[in-house]
This record gives sequence, C-alpha cells and structure tokens, in this order.
Amino acid sequence: MKKVQIYTDGACSGNPGPGGYAAILIYDKHEKEIWGYEDNTTNNRMELMAPIKALSMLKTKCEVEIYSDSAYVVNSFNMGWIYAWKKNGWKKDKGQELKNVDLLQKLYALCQKHKVTWHKVKGHSDNEYNNRCDALAVNAIKELIKNKKGNNENSGFYEGDLKETVISIEEIFKGKVFDVNVLQVKMPDDTVARREIVSHPGGAAICAVDDEGYVYTVVQYRIATSGELIEIPAGKVEKGEDPKECAKRELAEETGLIAKEVRHIVSFYATPGYCTEMLHIYLATGLEEGNLNRDEGEFLHVRKYKIDELMRMIQNGEITDGKTIIAAMWAKMNWR
Repeated sequence: MKKVQIYTDGACSGNPGPGGYAAILIYDKHEKEIWGYEDNTTNNRMELMAPIKALSMLKTKCEVEIYSDSAYVVNSFNMGWIYAWKKNGWKKDKGQELKNVDLLQKLYALCQKHKVTWHKVKGHSDNEYNNRCDALAVNAIKELIKNKKGNNENSGFYEGDLKETVISIEEIFKGKVFDVNVLQVKMPDDTVARREIVSHPGGAAICAVDDEGYVYTVVQYRIATSGELIEIPAGKVEKGEDPKECAKRELAEETGLIAKEVRHIVSFYATPGYCTEMLHIYLATGLEEGNLNRDEGEFLHVRKYKIDELMRMIQNGEITDGKTIIAAMWAKMNWR
C-alpha cells in the first residue's frame, strides 16, 4: 500500500467571505501542490475542502497521514465526532442542525477508501509545509478577488515594482553540470508563486575565424535533441575560471587551434525563465595549429564554413543552436 503524506489548510477573508484552500501531497519524494477558491464561504468549509480535494487525487487505496492546523477538522475524526454525527443522521445531539453536512459527508466517504491518520499541527509556526499551504490558500483568495474585479488593474500598462523576493529554497537535485531548486517567492502584490530554477555556473563559446574567412564549428550528437548539432566550440565555465580562458581552452580541446587574439563579443542568458546560465561568446583570430586534447567520452567532427554559408544553413534550418546563430549573425555584420 502506498504511503502518502498530505498537508492541508484553508483560509477565508471575512468568514463568511471569499475563501481559499490548499494542499500538498507527498509520495516517494515527489510533491504536488493543489489549491482553489470559493466565493462567499467560511473558514471551516475551506479547511474541509482542502483534504477533500487532496484525497480525491488518490487513484488507489493508500495509507495516508493528513496534517492540518484545523482543530475542527482533525478533532472531527480523532475525537469521534463525525462517527456520532453519521449515526445521528448527520445531526448533532438532540437533533440540532449540523453545519457543512455536504462536505463532512464527502470527506467521511473518501476516508473510508483509505487508511487515514489525522495529525494536528500548530498554524503559522515552523512547519514548512503548513506555511506553504497557508500561503497558497491566501494566494487563492487574492486570485479570486482579482478575478472578481475583472482584472481592471491589468487593463493598462503596469509601472509598479517588478522584484520577486525569495521566501524559501528547496534543493531537488544536485548534479555534475547543474543543480535544480524550487523557490517560493513573494510577488510585487504580496502573492506567493513557485519558481523551478536550474542553477548553472555559465558557459563560454568561441567563434574562431581564420584568415580566409572560415568559421570553425564542431558537429556532435546531443541526446537532448535526439540528433546531431552544428555548433561553435563551447563548454562549461569551471568554478573560479575566467570565461575567456574557458573559451580558449574549449577551442584548443575541440579543434586543436590556438588563437593569437581573443576578444569578447556578447554575453547573454540562454533561458532566463528557469535557468541561471549565462553564455559568453568570444571572437578568435590569428589561428594556429595546436594539439587536440578532447575530454574523455567526447566524440565530434570539426567542420569549417564561410560566413555566408553559415547564414544559409541557419535560414534553411540546418543550424539550430542558439549560440552559433548569434555568433554567425555577429560575424556577418562585423567581419571584414
């Protein structure tokens, strides 16, 4: 039986008023966040809605640990209230009306499908997942309010603050080439957002042009693209390494060429939406033959092309590598 942890929280602005709920499901080091909102609801209904939505995600019978800061929800099961309410026809003692019957019945039915244990946690304290759920639920309310306003604040050009402030960082993967982290950030409007970031030390590439106007490239198989790519020589900048020295090193290792003159062309972020990698491109001239010194397991072909030929290959889709396209276009505009 799969073991799943679920953290839940609900929030309401006004009680009754606009409300939000959120849950984080954890299974085998995998996490999934869910959240939503309702208009004109109560805090208790949102606290019930969170585990209902979370348990509804489970497709097979599971052993579930649910963590909530709602005494109302947790005690309904741990104190046996919900079983007494069901026995009384979903009424309190002496036939008194029971609120939220529809949600209590749904939650009860879902719990019968799994082996569920309830845990009470202290709200707004040091529990990371409870705090994340709280932030998601509050954010859901803000999303509801914004939608109700018809997004009027976005009808014109925004001129306010743009900075996002990091709240927390969770390391997901640490590798040889890059790391992966999940960030919780506070937006300019105080809402909370999730950012998945690839942390990379950066790279350097080199556009080597000989006296006859040929640009040196390498052809190598890239498993990520499932095919061969034509690229200018490039590599990862090592810790503490000058990008210019990295570019010179890669030129020598991959082509066996040594440049008398190396100068910077441009630096740019390759995929700033989720990756920190900055690529630095250099121009190399005054080329001389040196010694090949390729990395172990590096298989590639060296090819040279005239600049106009490179431009033709770019236009017809033979060259699709970004750094190579940038270098070729720069060479076309600036080379004598």
